[in-house]
Amino acid sequence: MVYDTLVYHPLVTKLVKFLDTTAGREKLLRLLQYLCRFLAVQQGSALSRQLQAQFTIVRKVLRFLKPLNHIQAASKVYDQKLIGDSIVRVLNIIKNLCYAGYLTLDQINLLRMFKLVPMTTFSSKKVPRWTNWFWLFGLVSGLLLDLRNIQISDVKLKEVNDSKEEITDKQRIDLVKATHRERFMATRRLLWDSTDMFIVLNNLGYLANREQYVALAGVVTSMLGLSDMWKATKTN
Repeated sequence: MVYDTLVYHPLVTKLVKFLDTTAGREKLLRLLQYLCRFLAVQQGSALSRQLQAQFTIVRKVLRFLKPLNHIQAASKVYDQKLIGDSIVRVLNIIKNLCYAGYLTLDQINLLRMFKLVPMTTFSSKKVPRWTNWFWLFGLVSGLLLDLRNIQISDVKLKEVNDSKEEITDKQRIDLVKATHRERFMATRRLLWDSTDMFIVLNNLGYLANREQYVALAGVVTSMLGLSDMWKATKTN
């Protein structure tokens, strides 16, 4: 009886469904990767560095062909020419194309790790750097998109508060709550993208922060990603 209660508990069911998705496993491995990176610096552990390297490789395998997701997302946004804000639409397209480029180049890094691509200056230095540049461009597009969404939310709030339309108090409260929620999510995403930018700028050498700070930044953004995916996981 106790066994059944534990095994079929809604939390366990949700965890099983979460880990059954490729994206869920990849996000969890990202957290473990950055945790190992932090421990490797703090403790000088060779095991932590080995685990970090293994988690990195497995993540790259799980993301194989993921560029197609972003290309498809960009195409869908492009096709919606008459829907929504034009600036948001353009930034969304740019962001998805940059992430598609980032993940495509990252597949070359994976093939190099598997020794399927020869170790040359191009494959070992230029491609990783270009990979980070595409990640950076995607994050910059994301930051501009976040700022635009915050601006749109502020305009919506002003319109709701100044509106002379005959709507009930409940409708007005619901509109304000929904807009505040949109603004919160855009602000949260802005902080998320800024933290990831801190990582990539260190990768590119434009910042020279200590390794443990970069690792902690990765832990924070990994937790944010896991939180979003966990909330999106349905138990029914």
